[in-house]
Amino acid sequence: MTATTVIWPSRAASEPWSRDRSLADLAARTLSLGGRAALGERDGAYVHGERHDLWWEFTLEASFRWQAHLCRLRPDVYQRRLRHLTRALGLDGVLQREVASLTHGTRALADLAVALLPEPRLLLWEEPFYYMSHDEAARAVRLVEDEWLSGMALVAVARETPGLADLPDAPRRLQLRPRLAAQ
Repeated sequence: MTATTVIWPSRAASEPWSRDRSLADLAARTLSLGGRAALGERDGAYVHGERHDLWWEFTLEASFRWQAHLCRLRPDVYQRRLRHLTRALGLDGVLQREVASLTHGTRALADLAVALLPEPRLLLWEEPFYYMSHDEAARAVRLVEDEWLSGMALVAVARETPGLADLPDAPRRLQLRPRLAAQ
């Protein structure tokens, strides 16, 4: 399979990195160097579909709390984001389970949620659907579309099957829809 790339520039960002050429360069660097190295000093979130940054021996909720602590999120912001992300991805029922006991697809969704917790302006998503089922991928895409509507830029790259077949070249939901009342 040849490498594929999907770029969704932010509709609202004014940062120099948010321009199409800059994001295309980031995608190319990711394919040659790997995502963490390519992201470098940029203020963005990184998630890799084949590797997990969650604490295996702790509950999923503990991993979220730790990430919130690292990002210095206020408790009210953390709770709002946690509710939004876990509902959108169908994770609210597994927050008290140890990460090691989760399926590969659930861990991949949780990694995405942890990366999105601080509301990053840029998401670099490498091999996003490697462990996800089609239904899990659809939930992930809907959430990423919502985050894009809120101003986030996306760079997604894949070298491995299933690639980016579940991710459209452009967001499908171009009209801002009402947010959940719980937010």
